[in-house]
Amino acid sequence: MAQFESIIQWILYQEDDKRIPGKTVDLGDGAGLTRFGLTQRWHQSELPITFFSTLPFKDAVTSAKIVYRNHYWNFLDGDLISADKVAASLMSFAVNDTVSIAVKTLQSVLDVDQDGHMGPKTLAELNSKDPDMVVKLFRAGWIEFYQQDARINPSKARFLEGWINRANFSYPYAELPSIYE
Repeated sequence: MAQFESIIQWILYQEDDKRIPGKTVDLGDGAGLTRFGLTQRWHQSELPITFFSTLPFKDAVTSAKIVYRNHYWNFLDGDLISADKVAASLMSFAVNDTVSIAVKTLQSVLDVDQDGHMGPKTLAELNSKDPDMVVKLFRAGWIEFYQQDARINPSKARFLEGWINRANFSYPYAELPSIYE
């Protein structure tokens, strides 16, 4: 089954500022301060009060992992997905958009009902397929979603290149630093 710890380290690496690890920023996306991809707007109530200011790096990593497990991984039934590369891609999309959109995209690839919930039928179909093919088709659907989102919402077009780079960032990443353990 998929391994949360290695996948979350890959997610944190994507979400972090590689120049100053753990840096808190305001991305100008209306979500307020962001650290490790977690924002004041959506996650402040689940994080220590000092998360966006003075919480030490290692403690912030631990806090971020808890939020990611509770708000993304568990809703994706990550522990029940057989292939890490599939679980990683699904989680990355869910983190960058929503769990529901990521699951609907996966369900489209799997040709099952698109209800946005990772249920037993979706899991069974997913785990019966070739993970390499699922990831390839899922990434294509993920990119298509971003392109359509930018067309519908021109103010989001400035994020499109980064979104596509994220969708194309494959798991595992050989140069992943150990600071996110």
